[in-house]
Amino acid sequence: MTARANDEPIRLAAVGVGRIGKFHARHVQEVAAADETCLLTAVVDRHADTAKRVAAELSAGQAHEILAFDSPEALAAAGVAEAAVVASRTADHRRDTQALVESGLRVLLEKPLADTLKEAKELGAWLEAEPGRNQSVMLAFQRRYDEPLLRAKALLDAGRIGTLFKIVSILEDPEPPPPGYQSSGLLTDMGVHNADEVLWLSGRSPTAVLGMGGGLYNQKIDGVVVEDFDDAFVQLWLGEDVVAQIQVSRNHVAGYRNETTLYGTEGLIHVGHFDDDPLKVWLEAYGKEHVVIEKQAFPTRNYERPVPVFIRRFGPAYKAEVAAFVACCAAAKPFAVTHQDGLRAMAVVAAAAAALRTVGQAQPL
Repeated sequence: MTARANDEPIRLAAVGVGRIGKFHARHVQEVAAADETCLLTAVVDRHADTAKRVAAELSAGQAHEILAFDSPEALAAAGVAEAAVVASRTADHRRDTQALVESGLRVLLEKPLADTLKEAKELGAWLEAEPGRNQSVMLAFQRRYDEPLLRAKALLDAGRIGTLFKIVSILEDPEPPPPGYQSSGLLTDMGVHNADEVLWLSGRSPTAVLGMGGGLYNQKIDGVVVEDFDDAFVQLWLGEDVVAQIQVSRNHVAGYRNETTLYGTEGLIHVGHFDDDPLKVWLEAYGKEHVVIEKQAFPTRNYERPVPVFIRRFGPAYKAEVAAFVACCAAAKPFAVTHQDGLRAMAVVAAAAAALRTVGQAQPL
């Protein structure tokens, strides 16, 4: 990393402007409007018509035109960006990231690190092969920038619930992925967030995993995106004295459910619960005998238009994540969340997926 010679804004591009990429691009623009540390200069999509349409939408009301490209290579050759947010198909993560990093760009890469554990390991090895590359990629694990979860971690680290012995992390979607969506499997696509959350909150590495899964509901719907499972339960051992349970599903038809519970020897912390108001997230911390340690509601973001359910829940966190990426790029500082974190989470979900396919046999990690 080389320190910047001036205080000009970081020029950013959004690569892959489909379901989530458009929101990353808009969050870049919002960060730019707030403090002028960055500037969205281009969008990239292998569907050239999509790139042109989104570039036109994002250019509206801006003082400059957003350029459109049909490949990361074309973007790099144009020299109009110093960094990029990559939200292309998972199958393209490795080649898109390598093309950009080879051209000197730093990358905020949407999860997962790659399409398979093998590809993730190969990308990790490539990034580690040269000193200039090993701080080129920040992994987009937005939960690490979520205010309610950050507060939960602060309470945990302060010892407010004693010694941690169990984490329960639940992520359940109300419907299957949209038509044309590319999934690497239920756990790689969804559960990688839960895996990273467990590693981050506990500060531990799993030693074994057991899992069960099934195709219960949405995988029986005609025309649905084909996945290995639509419902899964995973238990991780984090050494001998701490366990984590991950529950992932596409079948929570009543609405989006995202909850985390931390169990300690002196109480518990719970973040998020399913109720009739999706625009707030509750944090509740209790000691023994129901004693309230802390209880507060954190607002999510009302986009005032239909958005994917995970965007509504984590909108502020996605924006905070982009702001952190820009700040590191501007100051030529290391990223707090790197490809190594992405590789660790991938290793967990790969072992969990293997456990799902061999029910009753614990898989070593």
